[in-house]
Amino acid sequence: MADPHPKLSEVAWQELFPWLVLARSIRIALSVRVLVLGAIGIIALTMGWRVIGIVFPVNEDPVIQAWRPLANRWVWDNSPEFAIAMSARSASEIFLSASEGLAEAPVTLWVHLTRPFVDMFRGDLTPLGFLHLLLCCIWELLVWGLIGGAITRIAALKFARDEALGFTESLRQAAAKLWSYCAAPLIALAGAAVFAVQLMLLGLLMHVDLLAMLVALAWPFVLLLGLLMAILLIGALVGWPLMWATVSVEGTDAFDALSRSYAYVYQRPLRLLWYVFFAALLAALSMFVVKAFAASAIALGDWSISWGLDRETMAEVVVPPGAVRDLPQLPPPAEATIPPATADAVAGDKELAETAAKRAPRLLEKVARRAIFFWKSLLAALAAGYQAGFLWVSAVGVYLLLRRDIDGAEMDEVFIEQEADRGLPVLKEDATTGVPEVTPGSSTVPGDTGRSDQSLPVPP
Repeated sequence: MADPHPKLSEVAWQELFPWLVLARSIRIALSVRVLVLGAIGIIALTMGWRVIGIVFPVNEDPVIQAWRPLANRWVWDNSPEFAIAMSARSASEIFLSASEGLAEAPVTLWVHLTRPFVDMFRGDLTPLGFLHLLLCCIWELLVWGLIGGAITRIAALKFARDEALGFTESLRQAAAKLWSYCAAPLIALAGAAVFAVQLMLLGLLMHVDLLAMLVALAWPFVLLLGLLMAILLIGALVGWPLMWATVSVEGTDAFDALSRSYAYVYQRPLRLLWYVFFAALLAALSMFVVKAFAASAIALGDWSISWGLDRETMAEVVVPPGAVRDLPQLPPPAEATIPPATADAVAGDKELAETAAKRAPRLLEKVARRAIFFWKSLLAALAAGYQAGFLWVSAVGVYLLLRRDIDGAEMDEVFIEQEADRGLPVLKEDATTGVPEVTPGSSTVPGDTGRSDQSLPVPP
């Protein structure tokens, strides 16, 4: 007899709430491949901007003067949203530093990557400054065309088929589609430039009073072109990560990536806003864990070393004063009194730090200090690389969700490269039986359909 009251054994939460698939972005972004690729992308981007600033200096442009200090510094030294505590001495300092700027971190990363594109449209930008920013934009597209393409390809196969793509293979596939990744936003900028040139010509005509009056009467045409530019540029500003996701998931060209990203942004803006908000929430929570673990690793290493190292060398070599960004200050407890022993210890630490700062370090101490700071900075780069990797990984998840909502495509549909055809083995007719058989020792080459570079004579 059938049970009249069947029991609910399992709830398919992902079918009820498909956007929960974005939670997988955390695990994918924490993989070693994505962490390393994200860190490489951030480091290469900053180094390229530094070189452009050295080779192509623009000292009189106010926009470049305001942007260059931010572009030339590492993001983990420049912004608290990316920074980790490198000199924390207590759990309170670690957690306070890890929680600093979490809500702003996704927005800060977005602003950092889009700032040269946005600043190109500043009204006080000089022509040389525009050229400087244009070179920075091209370099950024090349860097993230390769690195971001590799990350989104890894994420596409992981989301759709739960397959892990290798480090070198992901870079190879991204390099094969490099033009598609880079050209999609360039097409949007080129379209906006066409409208801008038309308005520039109208501006030249307005030097004549009569023509200025005619242009003023036709000002709705100017507003129309401005609206078209806004549609192109705002769509590209919001949907540029979806362009990378389109190429990695569909294997198509830049035009398809551009059209799909604009369609998904403007057809489902509220749905896109919810997906982005949920992804940003996941990014903030997971970034707190990443920063806390990274800062704990540094602090516990320093604490253990300090038991075997004298305090003066510790202050000079391992945690030199002024070598790292200052930690956020904890609020002092109300009406708290510091015991004399603790006050003497704090005063002693300050005295040692001042003594270490005044004493001229020896050559080997300088090398040791720089080496230790390099390894700590490398860990900070990996933590910042997690944020960049999460951006690209979550972009693929958002793209798959929007494609499912708009086009009705399943989440597991993804472009797969065709493997090389290894050909068929060579068949030889046996002289005795007349039956075709594989020739012993025959070899084939990719694409071979029956030829052989080596065949044995048929025995009599």
